[in-house]
Amino acid sequence: MSRTPSTVVCEAVELIEGDALSVEQLARLCGVAPQWVLARVRDELLSATWRGGVCTFSATTVWRAQQMAAIERQFDADPALAALVADLSEELQRLRAELAYCRARGL
Repeated sequence: MSRTPSTVVCEAVELIEGDALSVEQLARLCGVAPQWVLARVRDELLSATWRGGVCTFSATTVWRAQQMAAIERQFDADPALAALVADLSEELQRLRAELAYCRARGL
């Protein structure tokens, strides 16, 4: 089975950990509609902070949301399944980094 390569166009943005992103900003970075973001918040698949009735997101949420959006698009996956895969991918990255750290120190 041959795969057709896909092209992803991303907006170059510098994110600083303390920055708060709006629904619209997160949606634009993920290539989805703001309603997609709000639905994932409602279903508790994305974490948001509410300040004065405004929904905001941390910079760390961007990676998770982008992963979820990509998984949903590529595999026509259910949002909850996409969130689970994003969780597992993040945990795998963390474990690989921990293993590399231990190996570098001969542990």
